[in-house]
Amino acid sequence: MGPGPDNPFVAKLTIGITSAGAPACKRGLAVNLAAIRARDTEGRERVCVVDADPRLLDVTTRLPVRGPRLEDVLDGTVRADSLAAVHEPPLWVLPSSGAGVASAFRATAHALPLLRAEFDVVICDLVTGASGPTRVAGRLEHLDWLLLAVTPDVEPVEAAARFIDHFDDARGRGEIADKVQLGIVTTGDEGSTDLSPEVVGNALGRPVVGSVRQLWGRSAPNPGFGAALGIDELDDAVRALFDQLVGQIDSRRAPNPVTSRAS
Repeated sequence: MGPGPDNPFVAKLTIGITSAGAPACKRGLAVNLAAIRARDTEGRERVCVVDADPRLLDVTTRLPVRGPRLEDVLDGTVRADSLAAVHEPPLWVLPSSGAGVASAFRATAHALPLLRAEFDVVICDLVTGASGPTRVAGRLEHLDWLLLAVTPDVEPVEAAARFIDHFDDARGRGEIADKVQLGIVTTGDEGSTDLSPEVVGNALGRPVVGSVRQLWGRSAPNPGFGAALGIDELDDAVRALFDQLVGQIDSRRAPNPVTSRAS
């Protein structure tokens, strides 16, 4: 279902999630963002979560489903209506076969435009980007947002600062599409040093778009662990994050009234 009188607020939104070398920073984040959004919109938005990190297989492990894998996209046989689905919440899943980073890299470039055409929200769990954002998914041209998950502690923040430097340099060289927005999301758990979002944002030179505590745990999940639904603090944090992401995308997509009158 797309935008229309019965579904006026849907905005096509494609989100990639990575971290600056520390996989625990993003573990479980893609699954929980997708699941909470799917549950909140109750089918008004079609939500798909993609596992493009064959090293961690975080989405694949948490949401074990039978159906096409990301790497199957390369043979041209995968269609949106063939993807496996989780019924509670209503969520489509494209897991990974774990075939390797090179295969996942190519398959992600093929899959995202196909999924973007069929789903309202696509959330893609990408490999960690310690050596820079272009190692995550090329030019990232099929993303609206690249979210950089950061534990609010000194070392992860320092690593994130290096990642942002790589991102800005790559953008300056034309290696990252101009439309891609980079957002900082603080994660962590009760054992993390509680640097405030303001402190993290000041250290990184850009604002934090959301803070989502990893209340589901930061260790590798057991198969079928699923998403940590029904936690008020988590739900509120994810809703606030989506408000920021959708709001900023909508403001960028809105026509300039001066330009519109001139045309």
